[in-house]
Amino acid sequence: MAAISLDIQTTRRFFSRPVIAFYLVILATSLPFLPFEWHLALHVLGAAMLIGNAIVMAIWLTIAGFSSSETAKRQAARAVNVGDAWFTIPGVLLLLTNGLAMVFERYGGVSAFTTTPFIGIGLVLLTLTGIVWALRLVPAQLTLERLARAPGDLDAASFRSVLIGWSVWGTVATILPILGVIVMTTKPTF
Repeated sequence: MAAISLDIQTTRRFFSRPVIAFYLVILATSLPFLPFEWHLALHVLGAAMLIGNAIVMAIWLTIAGFSSSETAKRQAARAVNVGDAWFTIPGVLLLLTNGLAMVFERYGGVSAFTTTPFIGIGLVLLTLTGIVWALRLVPAQLTLERLARAPGDLDAASFRSVLIGWSVWGTVATILPILGVIVMTTKPTF
């Protein structure tokens, strides 16, 4: 129960007023009455934010996590959560809101998810990414943060164990949106 309470406190620290204001700006700039090209640009920006943050954080946390520096491990554990608040979540918001706006404007609405293969596949890949992120990565990141914030010496064995699982699932959560970019740009017709 104490771990859940600490996770809620940890999560709240990453969602400050500036972060919430940033999310509201993203939603406002993604309104469906804006031109298709605008939505396309924001959709591409969202993909870049999501994938870019995934790759950068994976490299940084892996290097820091497997180093001998406790300070580097502690800083990296926090930075991954901050990166998610500022880049991963906004990237997903930009992908979803602007993707939906484009589907309704150019591809016929909700039916496009079943009649236009690349749209349906892209949504499935993004959904799978979100599931992996929510069920595997976020709990691991909160555990790493909890370990990093604990007083005294860092429990290196526990940190390494959680980091290995995070790395495996992080690889999956990075490959899925990259596949999504390939599908969305090549637009295969099956």
